[in-house]
Amino acid sequence: MIESRRAVVVLFLTLIGAVGTARAQYSPFGISGPGPAGDIQGVTVAGKASIAASPNLVEIDLEVSSASELTADAIVKYRDAKRRLHDAFAALKLEDVSVEERGLLVDRKGMMPNPYFGGMPSTSNAKTEVQLTRKLVVKCSNIRGMEEDRLLQRIARVLDVAQDAGARVGKQVDFNRYSYNPYNPQGEGLIRFVVDDYDKLQEEAYEKAIADARSRAERLARLSRVELGPIVAVRESLVPADRITITPFPAADDEGPRKRLEAPKLQEIPVRVELLVRFEVHPKPAGNERAPDK
Repeated sequence: MIESRRAVVVLFLTLIGAVGTARAQYSPFGISGPGPAGDIQGVTVAGKASIAASPNLVEIDLEVSSASELTADAIVKYRDAKRRLHDAFAALKLEDVSVEERGLLVDRKGMMPNPYFGGMPSTSNAKTEVQLTRKLVVKCSNIRGMEEDRLLQRIARVLDVAQDAGARVGKQVDFNRYSYNPYNPQGEGLIRFVVDDYDKLQEEAYEKAIADARSRAERLARLSRVELGPIVAVRESLVPADRITITPFPAADDEGPRKRLEAPKLQEIPVRVELLVRFEVHPKPAGNERAPDK
């Protein structure tokens, strides 16, 4: 009976020791001790950085459209409306203002949303009018560092020229007849301010985050009386939402879609980065140890 109790106690102590050893070897966010073969002794810290970026681009959505019972007439009216708009902006002779064309919609005129029947067209016997609608985006670039009054004058001039040329100003709601919600029109501001060089600013934030992580790791290593080694792993953490969008229509000379930040107001937009960085650590050579800083 006594031998049986001793065996149970020995087994229990063995299990406790194994659990304690396993816990000592696993430390994802601090100094880790020697582990199984292949494990790297190290310290993992969070490096954070934030760069306040001023918008460098203003975008204004425009729309030109024309309609007629005869499709050929609708095309002629549409061409005239688009040419009139392009001529008006060309007359401004501003190098930093450009007009980009987006999608062309060919539909019937008068497709009004019907909350009871999902926006189905009326069943009247009137002849269908064909409507052509082209979306355009006016871009005012190189606004970073521009005085506010001068920027407002530039925006006012662009808006006035667009309206005088017959364009509809502002983002128009893309009506979906199958999922229309009259209580959520999904409208946006008249203009939007954009940080278009997000990738460059993000790279600067990465450098600052790495430097911040190294500073934290050096302090932990000093307090733990070990020497800090090279970086062995980096993982990026998700940062709560700034309005990051993917440019859906890259320019012809772009390699592909790019990230950017958008805001409806003229203000600085933060570019935030948070990294988990793991550094290798080594025991200090004998005789080099000193009391940790307080």
